[in-house]
Amino acid sequence: MIDIGFKISGHIYDNKIGDNGMEKGFRLFRNDGKAYKKLASVNCMAISEYNENILSALTLIGGLLMLLPVVAAPFSKTKSNAIPAYLLASTFFFICFFIFKLSFMKKYTIGGLYICASVFFSLAIYLSVFHSPNMRATILLGAFCIIPLGFIDRPWRMNLFIVFWMVVHTILAFNLKPQYALDDTINCLCFSILGCFIGNIMVWVRVEGYEVQRLLTIAKETDVLTGLFNRRKLFETLAILETTNKEKPTGILMIDIDHFKDYNDNYGHAAGDKCLSLLGEVFATFAQNFRLHFYRYGGEEFLAMAYGCGEKELLSIAESLRAAVQSADMNGHHTTISIGVAHCGDEQVENYENVIERADKAVYAAKSGGRNQVCLEEH
Repeated sequence: MIDIGFKISGHIYDNKIGDNGMEKGFRLFRNDGKAYKKLASVNCMAISEYNENILSALTLIGGLLMLLPVVAAPFSKTKSNAIPAYLLASTFFFICFFIFKLSFMKKYTIGGLYICASVFFSLAIYLSVFHSPNMRATILLGAFCIIPLGFIDRPWRMNLFIVFWMVVHTILAFNLKPQYALDDTINCLCFSILGCFIGNIMVWVRVEGYEVQRLLTIAKETDVLTGLFNRRKLFETLAILETTNKEKPTGILMIDIDHFKDYNDNYGHAAGDKCLSLLGEVFATFAQNFRLHFYRYGGEEFLAMAYGCGEKELLSIAESLRAAVQSADMNGHHTTISIGVAHCGDEQVENYENVIERADKAVYAAKSGGRNQVCLEEH
């Protein structure tokens, strides 16, 4: 079992990943809805992307596969009567393929998956009960085993979906093909249980895999003491800003803790670490209230990227931040910060490290001017 714990903006995240396979399997028989909902909510983007890819692949492959029996019909007497059903299913899959390529349909991906699975079940039941009542079900067994493995959704809902189609087929079989009804029911039940059991395991494996990846990404990008983004994440962001059309920051704040070496010497390094942690909480609050992204730049240096701010607003935010830190209780002590402001507005910035350098000169001017103040870059 992997135990991954870390801190982001004052909150402790502790996730244990890697239950054994049997424990995942037995979740089929117990209510783990809250646990799944929690994992799924924080990994919704990855799950949605996976389901979108699966829906696209299934509808395209399904449409093509439904045409194979049509092509084989001239060589098989048993296939010719089912051609309309295969053509209808193929047409439906191709229509779904193109419909769910539309951007506004992405939010209905799960519904699309269940609809496509229902079409497949309907076709399989038609072949089993109406088209070939004197034969045991074959395609239907594959449907009961494969569909629970196909996508990611709440396990109880996937299981209920399988139970519904199992009941539908059983009722029709006992009424319309009594000769093989019991055999089909037993076979379908076995494959349904097997499919749901393995399907539930696969859902948890995929979701927990996304969670591990998410936590490792956060750990890679997060400063342990403050819970803010680290220097590595900053330079990754700068590279993205300079190579894509992503929204650009309108200003940079360079922040330096005043006399932090003296703080460490007077109160100890443990108190210094606690100060950094509490400072991270103050910055995180500002990040929630304003369009600011904070990064730990160095030992006692921080950087904030501001978005959508004019020069006056940026100065006002910086002053509010300075005042908030000055009044904050740092575990029984107080500290101050000096802030250098570089506003770039609508400038066509080719290298944001130059803007950082401008903010760095401004914070140096703030420290030279007596510290605990905000200083705007000289134009």
